[in-house]
Amino acid sequence: MIHWLPSEEKGKREMERRDRRAAIGTAAALLVSGVTVMAGSGPARAETSGEQARESFRVVDRRGRQRFVASSGKPPIIIGGKTYPADQRQGPEGTYLIFNDGDGNEKGGITASSVGAGLSLDYTNAQAITLAARWEGVHGAALLEMKHMPDPALPIDQVPPMPPRVQLGYSTPEGAFLVLSDSQGRPRIVLEIDGDDKPVIKVLDSEGKVVGQLPETPAGRGS
Repeated sequence: MIHWLPSEEKGKREMERRDRRAAIGTAAALLVSGVTVMAGSGPARAETSGEQARESFRVVDRRGRQRFVASSGKPPIIIGGKTYPADQRQGPEGTYLIFNDGDGNEKGGITASSVGAGLSLDYTNAQAITLAARWEGVHGAALLEMKHMPDPALPIDQVPPMPPRVQLGYSTPEGAFLVLSDSQGRPRIVLEIDGDDKPVIKVLDSEGKVVGQLPETPAGRGS
């Protein structure tokens, strides 16, 4: 899963502010902040039972190119034939599976940690689809997100933050929602059933102002 550029954090915060009127900020932040797929390697060591244990398992093809990694650590990122240091990865510690294409480039993966689990599928140089669940205490959220595709010719370290175009999710405080956004990541159509089980459909302009809504005045709410 491609998720490592420091500039992406700034972009996510900006998009979350835009999303506030669409009532998805909390759930999106809860999930996106923890959805990262990684894998790493470490020395084999013996368990107390005497059986041999491994911290990672790596599969390479006949050319020596990585095709699959299963691990509990963070390995380097391989994109466009270039290897980026493991410390540039983001995400929680846990169990990670990384999938690589025939050229050895990372194309997605699965992660499972003590606070969540996720699946990622990638474009050539950026995340494309993420499916994730996160929880903390009595609160939890699940989100399916599809992101805008960048110029595939850009090196990974030159790819700007890609905004989400489709978000389908649920969170315990906010209920269920479907958000369709424009090419700038601005929510334009929102379907929502909030935490009080009140349904609403909104159409927003590019500034985030509601220009159409059903019902026009939801019970217990302003427009």
